[in-house]
This record gives sequence, structure tokens and C-alpha cells, in this order.
Amino acid sequence: MLFYPIKKPVLYLIILIFFTVNSSANNGERTKELSLVEGLEYKKITLKKGPVVIHQLRIDLSKQNLELSGSLAKGYLGLGLEKTTAMVMRENQKKQGVVAAVNADFFGGRRPVFQNCMILDGEFVKGVRMSRTLLMQDAIGDIHFNKYQFDGICILDKDTLVVAGLNVPVGDQDIYFYNRYYRKMPTQADPVEYWKIKPLTNSVIDSVCNYLVLERFVNPDSLDFTSGYNYLGMMKPLYERYKSNDTLSIRLGISPKSNSPRFLIGGLPGLIEQGKRIVRFKNREGLTRKGFWKDRHPRTAVGIDRKNKFLYLLVVDGRQPGYSIGMKLKELGKYLQSLGCDEALNLDGGGSSSMVLGQKLINRPSDKKGERSVANSLLIRKR
Repeated sequence: MLFYPIKKPVLYLIILIFFTVNSSANNGERTKELSLVEGLEYKKITLKKGPVVIHQLRIDLSKQNLELSGSLAKGYLGLGLEKTTAMVMRENQKKQGVVAAVNADFFGGRRPVFQNCMILDGEFVKGVRMSRTLLMQDAIGDIHFNKYQFDGICILDKDTLVVAGLNVPVGDQDIYFYNRYYRKMPTQADPVEYWKIKPLTNSVIDSVCNYLVLERFVNPDSLDFTSGYNYLGMMKPLYERYKSNDTLSIRLGISPKSNSPRFLIGGLPGLIEQGKRIVRFKNREGLTRKGFWKDRHPRTAVGIDRKNKFLYLLVVDGRQPGYSIGMKLKELGKYLQSLGCDEALNLDGGGSSSMVLGQKLINRPSDKKGERSVANSLLIRKR
């Protein structure tokens, strides 16, 4: 049976009912169920064939007492990785209310960060011009799955420039935007110029915001992210006629446009689209490694039903013969479809797969050292 030490007030609200159901031996399935806060239910399902262990959360969105949120490792980009349990504890120190979490996006690089776009509380954390299936929750609470990508422009007098990325290293395209989540500039061989800019109007996603240019400098080792300021980066000086105290306009958004996106997070690839289960993954959303979808691995995924009522979060344990061998990507999609999911997205898996209830890790990660540090997480938080 599953018990959690009650150390903080939030946990008194989590543990309401606990009961175990053993199904008939004919279907080879054993299930343990745990009712958490109202509208949130956990099941541990053991499929005899394999065996395969599935940790399943179902969120009843009609109750309107829970919302999606997220956390990034150590609170900023470029400062390293962090375990999902540690992110939950840190978030609850800032604001009580996180009741569950799973690991989220894929990550990599010398200074590892997650791959796709991310929005928290209506503010961009990262923006890339790469079309991938992402999960988005809008301002009224509806959840959407679509191939979203970052879309931004900067208007300098009569010139309109593409904002090629947000909180990513400067490349050879037009300009790049930086906010408070980007704490450390990477070392670059080519000269890079940055403009410190001050917002003159409130920044709202998909709306134009006006800025005042304060100062310009080249190749800083780091940026002093003074509260209330942003930065533009470019590979070479743009339009020398522009100087301090000039004004510019910037629009930061996603494409296709949405109704005030409040939360956005990514993975790879989509598993179900408009009720149709994906069965061919080669070259889909950039996938090329056959073992990624054909072999059995630990998996993490998220899906929602057609009526936008039930959201499901899954973690499948794997790479542990005798306990759980994991799932193929096609099997994961089939299982989510059996739950009634009309849209579903695969998140990072393997040793990264982790599920947290309260502040306790509930699944069994495949790494010998236990829970792996990751780049970001998907949270379920009380409103």
C-alpha cells in the first residue's frame, strides 16, 4: 500500500481515500487506485503480459479546481538540470499547491536545456521556430494540442525584422529576444551585439509591446538581468542609425495563433491527432532513430479526451525485467486511445520518466541511481 509522510499542510488535502482493486486473472491486470484532491485520481496498473507497470493520473477538468503549470530546472535556463521531486519542493516553497507532476520535454546540449517552446503564466520561457506537437492551455482553461511554433517580429521605424528565437543563443538570422529566464550568455567566437531595452507597455503574448533602447554592448560574458528589462541579441550591428533612447515595437507569439496562451510545453511526437492514432513514426517531427519508437522503453505521456473534460498523465516503468519492460511508442498511443483520448503527446522517457504525488516519487525510474535530473516538468496545481 502507498502511504505518504505528512510533513506539510498541503499533504493533508491530498490523501482522502485509498483503496485497492484486484481484477480477475482472466485479463491479467492488477490495479491500485488512489483518490487525491477532488478531481484527481491515481491508478497503478500492472499488466501481466510483459509485465508492464503503468502509473496513471486522471484530472477532471470540469471541477475547475486544478490547473496545469510547469517548472524549469533551478528556475532559469542554462543553470543545469534538476530532479522532478526537487522542482516540486521548490515550487511549493514559493507557493503551496502542487499536488502532482511528471517530467516533461526532451533536453540536451553542453549546457542542457529543453528542446521546445515553453510558456509559464502567460510569459515565454523559451521560443523556437520549430514545428512540433505541443500542449497549450489558454486563458479560459481549454487545452489544445497542435504543431505550435514561436513567431515574433520587431519593428524599427519602417523596418520589420524577424525575431528568430527567444532565450536561445544568437544565430545568423535577424534578432533574438531575451527575458528574465535567460541568465547566462554562451561564449561565442563571432562578435555578438546586445541591446538593453525597457518595456514601455505591458507585454502580452501575440500583442505589440513598445520598448525604449537603453544601451548597446558587444560580447558580454553574462548579462545583468535587472528586473524590468529585456535584451535583443544580434550577430552583427543592425542599422547603425539606431541609438540609445530610440523606440521599437515587438510582438512575441505562437503560430498558429491562439486565445491568450497561458501555458505551453512540448515533447515528441504526437501520438493521437483528432482521434486518429499515429502508427508510423519514421521522419515524423524529425524522428530518425528506429529504436526510439520500435523498442520498449520507459515512457511519459499526456492526453485529453474529445470533450476536454479528462486529462491523463502517464508514466510507464521499463527496462526492468520481472517488474516492467516498458512500451513501444505505438503501444503507448493505443493505450491512451483506450482511455478515450482524442489528442495525446509523448514526453521525454527512458531514465527521465518520473511521476510525483505530493512531494514523493511514485514510480520506479530505470536508472541505477534512481530519479534522473531533467530540464523541466509538467505540474498539476490547485487553483
